[in-house]
Amino acid sequence: MRTTMTRPAWAAAAVAGAILVAGCGGGGAVQPGAETPAVPSAPAPTAFGKEGVRADVAAATAAAGLPGETTPLSPTPPASPDPADPSATDRERARDEVVARMAVCSVGWSAADGPGSAQDRAEARKRFHAALAGLVERGWKESRPVEEVPVGKGTMVMAQYKKQEWSLHARHVESGLLDMATMTATEDACANRFTDAELDLLED
Repeated sequence: MRTTMTRPAWAAAAVAGAILVAGCGGGGAVQPGAETPAVPSAPAPTAFGKEGVRADVAAATAAAGLPGETTPLSPTPPASPDPADPSATDRERARDEVVARMAVCSVGWSAADGPGSAQDRAEARKRFHAALAGLVERGWKESRPVEEVPVGKGTMVMAQYKKQEWSLHARHVESGLLDMATMTATEDACANRFTDAELDLLED
């Protein structure tokens, strides 16, 4: 949905940067002829990857009381198409392949509720916004302001966040009987390896 979600958030090149580890100076001056004391090296920073993203999303949604589940960390390969099945078009098979490749560098979370009262939906939206606030508390920076757009007979709330070299897209849809919240985080450098045509397949 290019009109509501820009491609750069999905496929922008990772910003090159270095994590600087500040060293600590010690004690007094070293006397001539004295042995220079060994300075313990600072521990290397832990890379922020899928496990970290998954932990952030799980913690933020749990703290908000928003039930849901994250997708497995390992990708599920697409099923082998049945040559005798005419419904499995080349485009569908290509989309399945892109989805499987994207799973390598993505973390997904979703929560779906059945039809409920207006009060139930108001509470679900409140919890969704609380989950977004929880992400901010865990270091995710808003890269696109939260916005609400009409969808069918309902609305969709969207937000985008960045943390280190990951982009996260959050949505809460209320339309007809549908009430669903989703979050998808993708590693920028990995997403940048996909072509425009391949990303278009994911929007079908």
